[in-house]
Amino acid sequence: MTARATAALAGALVAGGCGGATGTFSLELVTAPGSTLLDEVTRARLTLSVPYRQVEATRDDDGRFRLVLDVPADGPAGQVTFEGFDDAGAVVAWGRSGALPIAAIDASVAIYVAAPQSLAAAPVALDPPRTELGVARFGFGVLLVGGADASGAPLDTIDVYDVYRHRLIDGEPAPGARAGAAVGAGISGYAYVFGGRGPDGDTGTFWRFDTTVAPAGQWLAISDQPELARAPAVAAPLRAEGFVVTGSPPVVMDGLSLSATTLAAAPGLAGTLTAVQQNDAIYVVAAGDGTGAGGLVRLGPAGIREIGDVASAVRTGHGAVGARDAQVLVVGGAVAGVPTTTSIVARPATDVYLEVDGLLATPRTGAAVAGNGEVALVAGGRDAGGAILGDAELIDLTTLTRIATIPMVVPRAGAVAASLASGQILVAGGVDDAGLPVGTLEIFTPAAP
Repeated sequence: MTARATAALAGALVAGGCGGATGTFSLELVTAPGSTLLDEVTRARLTLSVPYRQVEATRDDDGRFRLVLDVPADGPAGQVTFEGFDDAGAVVAWGRSGALPIAAIDASVAIYVAAPQSLAAAPVALDPPRTELGVARFGFGVLLVGGADASGAPLDTIDVYDVYRHRLIDGEPAPGARAGAAVGAGISGYAYVFGGRGPDGDTGTFWRFDTTVAPAGQWLAISDQPELARAPAVAAPLRAEGFVVTGSPPVVMDGLSLSATTLAAAPGLAGTLTAVQQNDAIYVVAAGDGTGAGGLVRLGPAGIREIGDVASAVRTGHGAVGARDAQVLVVGGAVAGVPTTTSIVARPATDVYLEVDGLLATPRTGAAVAGNGEVALVAGGRDAGGAILGDAELIDLTTLTRIATIPMVVPRAGAVAASLASGQILVAGGVDDAGLPVGTLEIFTPAAP
């Protein structure tokens, strides 16, 4: 494999297979539009995770870094990390690829590079800008389904944010316009979409989108059950190709039988749904006003259980993320209409639910919340006075402590966030302080490895 990063880097990652076959990955470094970040870099390092290889170089007379890695083309997938150091030896820029097959194939790959622990604009933007997006994470990137434009009209637009090229790929338009639809990502490359607001109101449609069909994916309209109409809605996995969807009653999308049915004997679910796995068991924690009688419900191998002794669970405008050791962190939102800094830590496998005071520095509703396994990003939202916030708080998912507050590129509320296979987090959509949808995509880059 040969790697070449334009503008700052030229080099080779060469993978040789049996019979002398080789493959070439052409690498490009991309940054936020107009960024001069790479000008600060005087020494560069490329690291391949599997098989482990590492090379460094300083700028040559042409202002470029020339690096070569030689590996056998018979390993599993690995990731390439770029680190850029300044004169003092500090990492001022870094980024990582998605998983690359170490094989004798040719491909072009981009690595998004930014300052450690920062939010910066992605190289591309949503066109048109939109909010009320449906979102699902895949290994290749993030699927963005529908949304609403500046007039509030739902859209049938489908985009994929491609982690391998850091570009937007146009998907085949959805069978209908939808805002606030529930989207679940299957392990087979299918995305399942239920409900959402259509041109004539809330819907109960069940669709499947096959991301593996070139060049733009392919839709299958499975069913329409108006009696199950709901929006906004979110989904979480219950099992392989099976997802629970918020609403009253909750719905289960089953990708194997291609059916959408109500979840028997379940209370209403609203707010957030977060799935975590303990050994081979999947647990889903539902949290928010409208979820059962007490705002908190656990779904697991032993069935469905309402949790009634966590007062702050009855909240709105919050987010949730899976943490270490099969924990769920519920953060932000408002209790009885008042934004709160109290968070909830749920351990569904052991049926433990704790309230944690003061985890957020600023009480906020409507923030975009996502995690990458190491850190959770709580971005934007509205403060207690209703003003749009332009910062994001970072929470360590191991210690469940706040570690930093960082500025956003565009203040926004009502955005969505999803992790990328690079370890970065994408923030999309939402509205600005004028109430207009935001087109700028932002990427959070965590602390350097």
